[in-house]
Amino acid sequence: MIASSRWSFAEATLLRATGFIQVAIMVIALVAPASLFGAWGLPFGEPATFLRVAVVAYGALGVGLVRAAQREASAAVLFVETAALVKLGFVAVVLFEVSTHRLLPRAAVATVLDVVFGVAILRAARRRAP
Repeated sequence: MIASSRWSFAEATLLRATGFIQVAIMVIALVAPASLFGAWGLPFGEPATFLRVAVVAYGALGVGLVRAAQREASAAVLFVETAALVKLGFVAVVLFEVSTHRLLPRAAVATVLDVVFGVAILRAARRRAP
């Protein structure tokens, strides 16, 4: 079913775009967390050690996605699938917190990119899975 073991141009572009967006979010969140998280009603206050660790992990997944786009699809499909599930897991946590009124309703808007890119790269990974 798989015609080539390389990512298609569209899939590789999607992986790179997702990765670079995650790295950009990491940089913004580390430099100015209030401007990124505060606008959407997400918590960012001190002590923010867990937030910083989570943001760095999120950025590391982004770097991994950029690297995965350069590798053979068969070697990177598990990582891409895992990164997609982490993105969708973040969405699930935020939506749960909004539904229990622990976060403001506008916090759900912050997950739009994670939903779109998470579903897209999950579908690409599942299509490439052996």
